[in-house]
Amino acid sequence: MQMNLQMQALEKVSENIYLLAGAVSSLAVLITYYLFNVAKEPRIHTSNEKLRAFLDKHVHTLKNKYYPSCFWEGRLQSVMGLRLRLSPAFKLPYRREIVTLLDGGQVGIDFLEPTQKKDKEPSLKVLILPGLTSSSQTSYVKTLAMTCQSAGATVIVLNHRGLGGVPIKTPRLYSASNCEDLVEIIHYLKRKYPGEKMMTIGTSMGGMVFCQYMVNHQQEAQETFICAMVISICWDVVNGVKNLEKPFINHYVINYGLTQNVKFLSKMYRQVLEILRSTNLREFDSHFTAPQFGFETVMDYYRSATVIDNVDKFTIPVFGLSSEDDPLQPLSCLPIKQAEMEGSNLAMIVTVRGGHLGFLEGVVRKPFHYMERVVHDFVTGVRNHRENLLGFNEN
Repeated sequence: MQMNLQMQALEKVSENIYLLAGAVSSLAVLITYYLFNVAKEPRIHTSNEKLRAFLDKHVHTLKNKYYPSCFWEGRLQSVMGLRLRLSPAFKLPYRREIVTLLDGGQVGIDFLEPTQKKDKEPSLKVLILPGLTSSSQTSYVKTLAMTCQSAGATVIVLNHRGLGGVPIKTPRLYSASNCEDLVEIIHYLKRKYPGEKMMTIGTSMGGMVFCQYMVNHQQEAQETFICAMVISICWDVVNGVKNLEKPFINHYVINYGLTQNVKFLSKMYRQVLEILRSTNLREFDSHFTAPQFGFETVMDYYRSATVIDNVDKFTIPVFGLSSEDDPLQPLSCLPIKQAEMEGSNLAMIVTVRGGHLGFLEGVVRKPFHYMERVVHDFVTGVRNHRENLLGFNEN
């Protein structure tokens, strides 16, 4: 009897040892995979040696490996990016100005002054253009504003129509292919800050709108802006939407979530049955965005919003930060070849992981992650060494 009990105890110990060995082996495999396949240095794609030299000299974060959060998968990063930064309850103390546009619409512009800026230090105005349904109090927009502020810049955030608590005054909202509202706001800022050149940070759709501005207002862009950084933007909308429609998580989680956000905005002033029934972005854009901006089909709208084939029209330095696993714009959609073409004014910074506006580090909520560290280096470099970026394409 005692012998049997001893044998059972030995078997139990052996079983536990095997389980422990299996767990340790699995953990070792996971750590090995992370260190060799997840944590990597970003790649810089550009033919423009001036842009490469600027990044090398001033954006030191890019010289080291990016160690993503344990939520390293792109779709997880995209979802957790809003949750692992700042709480919605935390509000930045912006100073707001309401601007009435030519068609009677209104937008809110929020200003944040730099902290502890010395009189003799060079000044810099940074215009932040948020994504599709984001505003100045959206988590990642707040952390970007705080980052620019800590880098010594004056922050200016443009809230799209109907966002940021500003009521909708006109039937029209905004789209990724139309930069008319942005042009009016730029003219407003030029009157407010005469003779000062600014820089822009455009995220997702905000960056797409700024690309439309650069393509269609080349001379004005060159006269007004030092440079631009565009983060997680959809360079190729046609193929980006196709990728969003792939099963399972892309279609039923990412695409569905984005659609619910834009449906909520449209319901604020216009009850249309087809819009409320939309389950993905393509259906929503077919029923709402495309006809609102005069496009016959949704594909006409997507082709108009696509900027990948117009990169050669950029007249100022443009720096793109994207991830290979962005569910809205994977590696195959990024303008790598265009950035490497002779005469390009585009430098693409591409990480292996990061998702869409994720670029998370660690596992706890904190305001500053990899994206913010890159932006801080970049804004500081532009503020102190803008002469390295001025004079592009001037005759």
